[in-house]
Amino acid sequence: MKFLLSSVFLLALLGASYGYSASWGKRANNDYLLSRQIEVRNPIKNNYWSVNVDFPRAGTVNYYNISAVFVYDNFKNSSGASPSLWSGGPGYRFATVNLRSLVSKGINSTVEIWGR
Repeated sequence: MKFLLSSVFLLALLGASYGYSASWGKRANNDYLLSRQIEVRNPIKNNYWSVNVDFPRAGTVNYYNISAVFVYDNFKNSSGASPSLWSGGPGYRFATVNLRSLVSKGINSTVEIWGR
């Protein structure tokens, strides 16, 4: 029983440490693509990347409410960044998404923000 419990815990820990795609909110048919940002960073040996993607970008204004935020991991081997929505998002007019890479791995993610 201990072995089974330890195995399940280890698999859950490994699954959480891999990069993945994420979404917040729900996109409707009448939503507009407000922003698409592609973030690419090369790996740093024995270090990691932590990149904030802000919407709207500095010096711009957004008049639409956000309905959905999508983050796509462009790496096919699940070694990309782990996304987190730090502030704003669906129901707001701003959003900050954090992309954190694994140690000694890079980032190749696409952040899409939809709204109306």
